Amino acid sequence: MAKKMLSSGFVRASGFAIKLRRTLIAQTRTEGVEPAEAVRKIAPLNMELYKILVEKEGVKKDDVVRIRIMYDIVEENGKKTVKFDWDSCTIEIYRKEKEITGIEPPKEMIAEVGEWREFPFSDELEKRLKLLAIEMKKEGDVLTIRGEDFEAEIIGQDKIRIRYLGPQEKLNEFFTRILGESEQT
Repeated sequence: MAKKMLSSGFVRASGFAIKLRRTLIAQTRTEGVEPAEAVRKIAPLNMELYKILVEKEGVKKDDVVRIRIMYDIVEENGKKTVKFDWDSCTIEIYRKEKEITGIEPPKEMIAEVGEWREFPFSDELEKRLKLLAIEMKKEGDVLTIRGEDFEAEIIGQDKIRIRYLGPQEKLNEFFTRILGESEQT
């Protein structure tokens, strides 16, 4: 029979033993291993893992670990049991470095209707504005674009100024649509 892998998945260190026990029972039940036998076989593994994690490595209960070990299902004394391949056992430890709190929610775009906003030039922004244009006029290196609810000035390849003229409640929606996700400032 092919070897199988028992994995805790990513789990807080305080919960690795129960996760391995439940997973082993679930994986071996369909193979004919009695749940009590799976529990009997996982107990020494969990005890050894505890010694390594807590006593040797100093893992805290809120650190995260992933434990993997290969095993075979074998027959001993007329019943199926689990035989672990100790050489395949791997333990990954992810320590909690810090906790970040007090995160500020994103601010709505700060702008008023009729107020000019300035952005770095981008071909993509220029294309979006031109698609919505009702009127375009070029004077020197300034291209003026008028749309249904905006005016824009493309000043050479340096910057783009946009002034929204529609209703205040649609202001953020307009800039989100025009600027796209990658260009909002």
